[in-house]
Parts: sequence; C-alpha cells; structure tokens
Amino acid sequence: MDNILGDEIYESRLSRKLTQDQFGKVYSVSGPAIFKFEKGYVKPSFQLWLRMAKDFKIPEKKAVLMWIKSRLPAEYQNLIDLREMGVSEEGEAYEPEKPVDFSRFTDRDELRKKVLEDPLLPKGLKAMVQDEEIWAIYKPTGHEVNILRDAFIRFGKGTKALYREALRLVREFSGAE
Repeated sequence: MDNILGDEIYESRLSRKLTQDQFGKVYSVSGPAIFKFEKGYVKPSFQLWLRMAKDFKIPEKKAVLMWIKSRLPAEYQNLIDLREMGVSEEGEAYEPEKPVDFSRFTDRDELRKKVLEDPLLPKGLKAMVQDEEIWAIYKPTGHEVNILRDAFIRFGKGTKALYREALRLVREFSGAE
C-alpha cells in the first residue's frame, strides 16, 4: 500500500534537516506522531494535512486527492493517479509534463544527471541510478530508463532492488546483455 502522505512528510522533514520532534513542534504534534505519519501507521487529520501540504507547496486540489487516496483500501488506491488527474490550482486545463526522452542522451554522466533531476521519476528508479555500484555494473542506457519508467511506474514506486531486477528482465526480454 502506498504511503503517499507519509512519504511527503518524511521528504519534507529531511529536506529541512529536522528531527521528528522538531518537525512535530511546527505542527503542534509530537515526534512519535510524526513517526507514525511517516510510517503510515496513522494518517494526519484532513486539516493538519492541508496545513502541511500548503507548507510543502502542494496545490490544495492535489493535497485533497492525496488525502482521499491515502484513505482508500490498497486495492483501490491505483484508481487515483495524481499525474493523470490533471490537477491544477486555478481550475484551468492542465497540461501534464511530457516525460523526458532519456534515449537521446549518449553521454552517461549527462544521462545520469538528467535522470536524477527528473521530478517525475519514481524514487526507486532514481535510487538505482544513484547507486554507484549498480550504475557501474549494469550501465543502464537511456532507452532502458525510458522502458523502466514507462512500463513499471504504474505498479507503484518500487525500490532500488526492484528496478534493478526489472532492468535485468528488460534485458532478458530484449536480448540485450
């Protein structure tokens, strides 16, 4: 089950370099409450989440959908794809960002930099690319990164290990080594 609220809270806290206790004080909750939010054991109230989301620079409409999605049973969470919902703050037509075509990068350092900068990529895929050992041993191509993003993102965030295994599968099916 996705822990979308907890992941946002965790990332925000880390980016501010705050402990759970320090972060909790900002929102008048305890450090253990922040721990429970981050782990997904407990969800913040709607009002608390909206306060947090505003501080995280998440548009209100998207924050509401995230909160609703977090409350759904796991088997229904995939029915709400926040990227495809076209959420915009002003209510006007929303053009989703077009994914980067990583196959156009021939320089490996440039490819790696662009992958790590892309806000649309799942954390697990970025973690795989960021891992020095995986990067050196597997040497993923831009085309393979495109496939991993496009084929596997619909299944959830995934982990570094899962994306590494997915890369191995992609190579088996394509005949690449």
